[in-house]
Amino acid sequence: MLGVGLALVGCAGNPTRNAEKSADVNAQMGLRYMQQGNNERAMDKLTRALSFDRRHGEANHYLAILYQRLDRPDDAEGHFRDAIRALPDDSSLLNNFGAFLCGSGRYDEGEKFLLKVLEDPVYPQRGAVHENLGLCMTRKGDLEKAESHLRKALSQNPKLHKSLFGMADLNYQSGNYLSARAYFQRYLEVARYTPNSLWLGIRIERKLGDRDALSSYEMHLKNRFPDSEQARLLQESEQK
Repeated sequence: MLGVGLALVGCAGNPTRNAEKSADVNAQMGLRYMQQGNNERAMDKLTRALSFDRRHGEANHYLAILYQRLDRPDDAEGHFRDAIRALPDDSSLLNNFGAFLCGSGRYDEGEKFLLKVLEDPVYPQRGAVHENLGLCMTRKGDLEKAESHLRKALSQNPKLHKSLFGMADLNYQSGNYLSARAYFQRYLEVARYTPNSLWLGIRIERKLGDRDALSSYEMHLKNRFPDSEQARLLQESEQK
């Protein structure tokens, strides 16, 4: 902080530059607090950044993500749009906003922003964009587009766990149970158990008949997530 203070003193003759520098510093501090999981301090620093420059693109972007994390979607969207007004060609920002819109059920609008990111030939996280598009199209019910994007995501990064799970689920829905198992096993190599993943594994092995795998998934679901919706579904299915 001493170094920051000295830097600001050096700009004392230029109030506008002072404000820009203060906004930059507070935005970066807010980001670091977010990365540490300290939402309260992050909020303090990011709102302080906007007190110096309310149009600051990065501060608005980080605040949007923070409000999304806090389940305040209206506030998140407002800051996303403020950020885009300041940084209309920032591919990382457009990717995050597109994913946010898809998560809010606004699939066509989200797809538009995500496709715009793919027009950036040097954006390094293209696999993540295809993953977001694949998940978005899955929720929309356009399974053909979903599979196309998830395959492209995995061609960029074979260990993207959401894409692996998405492909396992799509293949299960299509009745391609052996392919569903193959993708699910790849998913388990890079991700932890969740109630949703265990429930998918159970349904796959009920079709394919690996009793050992089936018993293992059932045991993990009952013991580790006894209060989950998926555990309730398992119990109901066993009583039929």
